[in-house]
This record gives sequence, structure tokens and C-alpha cells, in this order.
Amino acid sequence: MIVLGIDPGSRRTGWGVVRQDGSLLRLVAAGVLEPAADQALHLRLAFLHLGMRRLLETHRPDVVGVESVFHGPNTRSLVVLGQARGALLATVGEAGVELVDLSPAEVKKALTGRGGARKDQLAHMVRAMLGTQAERLDGVPDKLPLDATDALGVAIATLHRRRIAGLARG
Repeated sequence: MIVLGIDPGSRRTGWGVVRQDGSLLRLVAAGVLEPAADQALHLRLAFLHLGMRRLLETHRPDVVGVESVFHGPNTRSLVVLGQARGALLATVGEAGVELVDLSPAEVKKALTGRGGARKDQLAHMVRAMLGTQAERLDGVPDKLPLDATDALGVAIATLHRRRIAGLARG
């Protein structure tokens, strides 16, 4: 099972691809889609759409997990974040890939056991779950961008939710 996790943002969208082989998690790739900050919103949204399309074509995930919008510093920021998320979701829909929507609290709880965990705690658990694989991204696991770490957390939480749903079915 290959999962692409997305931590959406209009300025920085983190992404991470994890493969599950039995009970083993393998890091495939991770990074950040980062449009030029001085670009108009419609151009940043197009950049995110094209970047997501490339990720879907390159990694061919079975499922995409996306973190939901939960708050913003102000209404305008929240609306812009929602538009960025919409561009990403539309691209996933266009590709016909299954989508799982997760709240930030659900991601944190799946990885740390606490829905209110801090970003650094989530990053620590992602590195612990993926082991030394995280080192190959940029040489130092602690330097993995938080947006990418968050996205890897979304991917792992997506697998967690699917496993629990499978157990519930029976």
C-alpha cells in the first residue's frame, strides 16, 4: 500500500510518501511544494495543482491522506488555505485516487497518543517510526522540514485509520 500524505498550505504544502509492506513502514519520498511567495494567488494555486499532479503521476499512491483546515490567524488566511486545499483535492479527484480527510488532532493522536501534541513531538514520532530512512532526505533527520514531517504524519495516520477500519469490519 502506498500513501501520499499532504499538509496543505498556500505558501508551503508538505508532502510525504510512505509504503506499507506488511507491518513495515518505508519512506519513499518527502518534500515541500513551495510556490514563489510574490506570485498572485491564482498562480500559486496552479503551481500546487501541477505539483500535486506530478506527485500522483510519479508515486502512484493507492490513497491520499489530507489534513483538514482547522484554524487560521485570520479569516483571510483561512479562506486562502481553503482555496489551496481545494486545488489539491480537485487534483486528487481528477486522478480518481481514494482520499482520506484527517483532522490535525487525529494525526497527532495516531502518532503520539495525544491530539494536542506539539509539532516537534509529531516530528520525533515520524522519525522514530521511519527510523534512519528519514536521514537520507537531507542528511540530518532533525532538519527535515516540518511541513514534510507533518505530511509524513498524515500518511502514517491514514494507514492507521485504514487498519482500524479493517479491524472493525472484521
